[in-house]
Amino acid sequence: MNKNIIISVLALMGASALSSCLFTQAAQTFMRDPYPGQRPPMVIRDNNGRPASQKWLRTDSDMLPPSSHIRGRITTAPDGIPYGLTSEFSNVVVSPYAPYHQLDYTGIAPGSKVWDPYTRKPFYIKRSYTFN
Repeated sequence: MNKNIIISVLALMGASALSSCLFTQAAQTFMRDPYPGQRPPMVIRDNNGRPASQKWLRTDSDMLPPSSHIRGRITTAPDGIPYGLTSEFSNVVVSPYAPYHQLDYTGIAPGSKVWDPYTRKPFYIKRSYTFN
């Protein structure tokens, strides 16, 4: 075989493997599974710096979420309010406040300020998109 053909084949195989790795990484980043079972409680929308409703929830110590669903570090916006953490599920964010409940944000745009219905504290939905 010609040396150039062998190099071309090896380069094509390497590019294919690399693109496969990149596709897998992209899929893990942007494609999330639907939430299994009943959806978690909704975040509370912001209304000019105040919660849009007063539907506060109590934390049931028997229903605390596992710490294994927390992904990443808590980061804050320039105004000091933290961003919610991404979860492994589509349209579900993890509250940046202990005990780190999973919350549904279906219909709320990324970057929006919302309120944790358990801790009564505000946070932002990260500006990352996920697809089902």
